Amino acid sequence: MFGEGKHDNFREILISKLSPHLSSYAFQYWLEHGPTTFSGKGLYNTGGSRHALQLAQWLFWIVNLKDQVDRFCSSQTMNEQRELWNKSVRKVLLSRLLAWTIIGNKAWLWKALGVPNAQREMIEADYLRQSRDNDVPDPSARPAAQPNPSGNPASGPKPLAPSVTDIASFGSGRAIWEYAVNTLDPVAASSSISSENHYYLLCLLGHYTRRCHPTYLTPRSHTKLSKPDAFDGRISIHTDELQEVLARMAPATLTIAVVMDSMDWFDPGSDAAGVQIGKINRALKVGGRVLLRSAGLEPWYVARFEQLGFRGKRVACRMPGSCVDRVNMVSFFSCF
Repeated sequence: MFGEGKHDNFREILISKLSPHLSSYAFQYWLEHGPTTFSGKGLYNTGGSRHALQLAQWLFWIVNLKDQVDRFCSSQTMNEQRELWNKSVRKVLLSRLLAWTIIGNKAWLWKALGVPNAQREMIEADYLRQSRDNDVPDPSARPAAQPNPSGNPASGPKPLAPSVTDIASFGSGRAIWEYAVNTLDPVAASSSISSENHYYLLCLLGHYTRRCHPTYLTPRSHTKLSKPDAFDGRISIHTDELQEVLARMAPATLTIAVVMDSMDWFDPGSDAAGVQIGKINRALKVGGRVLLRSAGLEPWYVARFEQLGFRGKRVACRMPGSCVDRVNMVSFFSCF
């Protein structure tokens, strides 16, 4: 179900195996939607992101690069992967058509990639700030930096950067374009898609492979997680807004709160972030900390944490030419 994203007997499994562990609402939902979700193109081609994935797959088919993508996703060496990226795959994923339909289109950014306006504005602010700091009139004219395992960005093949004319035509998407280039080039240069980077493998193939998949899909993890008492007393599921869950918690309950990049969605002009931070503060024990990530290099809401007594620290920074992790889309922060 979760490796290939498909299962011919989903309905039978739902009724005979899963139903005792589901709420009535969840059971009714999956009884209605499950058989179609886990058939056809499968689970990983559902939701809004399917539009971006299907567009990329369509482009690969149009330009006859499907075999090249399959080779890229099964590369045996990093040299082979880098060569395929620079000669073929990159030309599609960072093509002018994709840039025009997605990168330069706010509606597409939201519907296909889940990038809200507030997050996009943070990326644009970083772009303008870096342009001023580097005293470069048009950063889009610079070739995108591409590292290699030796750590020397000056060696290895250089990817082709889009022309100034092309990027100028994208309007406000210029910053997002630079963001995409600085995200994907380092990943392709330093992270094996076929053996360790299941995040991008899934995006390109629409399923995992037996060689590359999340840890929870390994036989060892399955054995551990399938034990009857595997989650007893360890997990409490809340189907509600985060602020409502925090309000119900007793004070000084949490030691660590991981909020991912959810605060990138807040409007800087509203007090929503401050209200949530206040409730997190109330729920934390003395000495507790908040771990978060952001598409921005300097997210504005870290200052709100500091106004409420926290000390904010950036612990991992996503910068052009570097690869902070296998996804390489965010910087990481700790507030304590």
